[in-house]
Amino acid sequence: QMGLGQMGGSQMGQMGGQMGGFGGLPGMGLPGGQQLNAGGQPGFGMPGQQFQGQASMGTPFQQSQAPEADERTLEDLACTVGPHREIWSVAKQIFRNVFQETLPWQPIPREQLSMTMESALQLIKSANAMTPQTAEECGLGKLTIQLFSFASIEEPQVLLQLFSGFEQLASPVLTMLLDMPWAALSQTGWPLLALLAQINQRKAQLGALNDERVDGLDSPIARQFQAQLMAALAARDGGAAQEAATAYLSTSPQSGSETALASLTALAAQALASPDPQERLQILDILQQALKQVVGSGPELDLALSTRWPLWGVLHVAMDAFG
Repeated sequence: QMGLGQMGGSQMGQMGGQMGGFGGLPGMGLPGGQQLNAGGQPGFGMPGQQFQGQASMGTPFQQSQAPEADERTLEDLACTVGPHREIWSVAKQIFRNVFQETLPWQPIPREQLSMTMESALQLIKSANAMTPQTAEECGLGKLTIQLFSFASIEEPQVLLQLFSGFEQLASPVLTMLLDMPWAALSQTGWPLLALLAQINQRKAQLGALNDERVDGLDSPIARQFQAQLMAALAARDGGAAQEAATAYLSTSPQSGSETALASLTALAAQALASPDPQERLQILDILQQALKQVVGSGPELDLALSTRWPLWGVLHVAMDAFG
């Protein structure tokens, strides 16, 4: 079970994750039995808008500021190399466009996600870009298709223990979340965090979210923070979101109410609202280390994706500034 006890700043260590060789991803199956052999785009995040008190989410991010990552690995993950790179680039933009019109902590209709996936998949297949001969090409793009297929599945009960029961999916997703530097992951352009946010939303529609104790919402301080944060997000007020997050992180340890998922969300809100790219990067680094301490397996990821906190959508916007 996920470690959801108190989590303080002293527990957050130094980043040790390095990608290493990551060519093709393991072969994975789509719902309905369809087989999938798995081997930067600008302007994704808030739909044409930005938070008050926040630098533009499209602020250019200099490569020299990013955590070091192997250039060829980034090219492979972004699918900007290979014989079908142009097709994968078009498919990536199709995938990203579906998130432009909806705030990432709000649900997108299942039918819209499904149509988006089918549109891109038809394009990719028509170019023979997903055949046994291309098994090692664009693994992260194929993983994105896989996540789309589950986010839009007609029988969402599958999502309850999705990563617990599907190691071939859990392993590459956990690798991206825990071992890939987040600025580099964002630079690949694939909307993995946005899709995890939609899986969280589908679980909410099922009523399959964590109880208040797991999310720390049995505490009045946490409930107050959640209310303040949701109001700030609705108003697109980054300053209010940052103020609420800072207040929660400064008072919750003394009250004994601090839990991992609440604290992770507070850190994500601070990163989202920061007008300084370098500061945002530092907060995200701390957040990734904290996430490693509480999510290390498929069952733990399922639990984190069942949270009542807008963690995954907020994290997506904070990270996508570096895309």
